[in-house]
Amino acid sequence: MTKSRNIHIGHCTSPHGIKGEFSFVLYNVEESVLEDEMTITLTPRSLSSSVPQDGKEYVLNTIRIGNKAIATIRGVDNRNIVEAMIPFDIHVNREVLPETEDDEYYVNDLLGLEVYHYYTKNLLGRVMDFYENGAQVVLKIKTENEIIEVLFLSQFVPVVEIELNRMEIIPPVIIE
Repeated sequence: MTKSRNIHIGHCTSPHGIKGEFSFVLYNVEESVLEDEMTITLTPRSLSSSVPQDGKEYVLNTIRIGNKAIATIRGVDNRNIVEAMIPFDIHVNREVLPETEDDEYYVNDLLGLEVYHYYTKNLLGRVMDFYENGAQVVLKIKTENEIIEVLFLSQFVPVVEIELNRMEIIPPVIIE
């Protein structure tokens, strides 16, 4: 499986002020690589976004990270343009990110992996998406009949083999 050139690092759902700024959720605030004059790629989160469906590169004019991340991009100078663009995802080129250690992964690289049951080794489905719940990453796995959510912790995802396009999970048990 080839790794994606762009890594999904955040998303925007709201403008900030009237001069084309937007606030956004940055998935890794502590180790952000974003800086002024950096090229980013935006992709739409819904059909209502004016960002082209296949994405578009923009240049960050300014980026401030404090209680929330706030940025401006070149060519976007008023709230109306930002409102038309929202909602969108933010991606950066993999080359600006540090290399990962052997047991580390960019969550983006888990998308599309086949998911197997840790004990039975049966194919369950594929990783289709993820989100952060404030404490850890939650993987959304599409099975034949449903979407299950699994915390991306070694207790629940003991095996990840990116080069083999697979992972093994201990599926959650639903108690009713």
